Amino acid sequence: MLYAVPCRDLHVGNHFARSPEIAIVDQQRQIKQIVPLVESDTSCNKKKQWISVLRSYDVEAVVVRHIGKKMLAHLFNNDIRVLASTGKAEIGTLDFDNLREVTDLDYGREPRNSGCGNKTCGAKGHKKQTSILMPQPNQLGAIRGFRK
Repeated sequence: MLYAVPCRDLHVGNHFARSPEIAIVDQQRQIKQIVPLVESDTSCNKKKQWISVLRSYDVEAVVVRHIGKKMLAHLFNNDIRVLASTGKAEIGTLDFDNLREVTDLDYGREPRNSGCGNKTCGAKGHKKQTSILMPQPNQLGAIRGFRK
C-alpha cells in the first residue's frame, strides 16, 4: 500500500494543503519519492497539485495532522483512506497500522473563507476578473464626447 504524507523536513506537515512536499511512502516505511509542490499564491492550486500526485502514484491512503473539510470530503469521495497523525512525527517512524483512521467529516476544519480569494480561479462561486482594458457594455457612453 502506498501512503501520501504532507511533509516538511521529513516530518509530517502541520496542515495538508500548506506543506511544501509530499512523501510517497510504502508499507515498510520506506520513502519512495519526495514530490515538491510548486509554491502558489492560492490554496486551490496546491490542492490541485495534491490531487494530481495522488492520482499519478495511485495512493491508497493519506496521513494528515490537520485538513480542511472540503479536501477531506474529496478524499472520501475518491475512496482514499485518511489516517490521523499526532504531533510532527518523523515519517520514517510512523506506524501506519496504529494511526487512527478518519471516517467522519467532523475531523476536518471549516474554511477560513468561502473561496480561495483568487478572483481568476474559475471555481464555482468565483467571479471572473475583469480587465479595465476590455470594453464593458454600456460603459463607453459614460465618457463625454465618446461615441461607439
